[in-house]
Amino acid sequence: MATLTVQSPVHRPAAALTLSAATAGGDQAPTGSGIALLVANGATPTTVTLVPLTFDGMSVTFPAITIAASSTYLIPLPASIYGAGTVAVTYGNVTTLGGGAVGVAAVTIPGS
Repeated sequence: MATLTVQSPVHRPAAALTLSAATAGGDQAPTGSGIALLVANGATPTTVTLVPLTFDGMSVTFPAITIAASSTYLIPLPASIYGAGTVAVTYGNVTTLGGGAVGVAAVTIPGS
């Protein structure tokens, strides 16, 4: 599992984000206010599953998020839902998230 580094684009001038290839075993994404997982998908639909830490000794599960082919999704990662620190992210199809023009990134929203 790779831990995604939070990218903080500046407001002016606008900055390009670097998308990483999704890791076959999954990734770790930082959580917190104003942090989100950016998923730019290729030609094949895939799913993204977020696996938060246990809460009060109980495992919490969330349904997978279906990412349509050739689309971009921004998934907020508030610590109040996914726990402080990082959340495990798994992918249904990593080949469609290969890096370059498609892939994943942890980002902050400028001004948040």
